[in-house]
Amino acid sequence: MTIWYKQGVCGDLQIVAQKGLGRIDNAYKKDLFVTSLRDGNHMPGSLHYIGLAFDIRPTMEKRDIKRILGPKWDVVDEGNHIHCEYDPK
Repeated sequence: MTIWYKQGVCGDLQIVAQKGLGRIDNAYKKDLFVTSLRDGNHMPGSLHYIGLAFDIRPTMEKRDIKRILGPKWDVVDEGNHIHCEYDPK
């Protein structure tokens, strides 16, 4: 399927985050809409700024995304988007 990016979304992801986004895309089997990569305003220290986080439109259940990504990922439903970050504490 196609991964779409909201107008103005920019920046790249580190390889581990690219693979995570790809796993979600492969499992979803529909177009996926990314709303943020390294762009936008995020909390200080956000993993967005180093390419380890992305936001997507809530097209799947949070629990399903968490299952797809695995235990090293934090997945937070923010209402209008789902925040996914690679954070292997």
